[in-house]
Amino acid sequence: MRVARRHRTSSALRTICAALTLTALGTSLPHGTGGADADRVGPGRVCRSALPADQELSCGTYGFGDLRYACPKPDTPWRCTTTTQVRVRNTGPAVVYVSVIHGAHQGERLQSPERAIAPRRTATLRPGRGHLLFDLTLRGAGPGTSLTVVSVR
Repeated sequence: MRVARRHRTSSALRTICAALTLTALGTSLPHGTGGADADRVGPGRVCRSALPADQELSCGTYGFGDLRYACPKPDTPWRCTTTTQVRVRNTGPAVVYVSVIHGAHQGERLQSPERAIAPRRTATLRPGRGHLLFDLTLRGAGPGTSLTVVSVR
């Protein structure tokens, strides 16, 4: 009986350790600076990708936060407006390809053609008249693929 109990205890301990490790990894992902605006897009937010050149990364999920609304101050969410544009800078060493995911309402997803942004260049990305900006996707070659938000309107 003791052998079985020890085995159960060590299995439970391994499960708990794995859960804690996953929680630590999840909270260390680049989701922002914390606080009330941790999930809102704003100047200075960064999206980095180490994926192969043929794979896209969701910047809304991994770096920029919620792209649908622009808020003037983190503590005044009632003053938020629908995002009409996000200006981004390619802060990596190589050309990146960005596309805009947008739609007229929740549940509708349209994807714009990819747009190339050269290193150290900026680009203004828009969701389209009357549409919500749901996400920006990032694709590029190399481990230094990154975009930084310059401004949001």
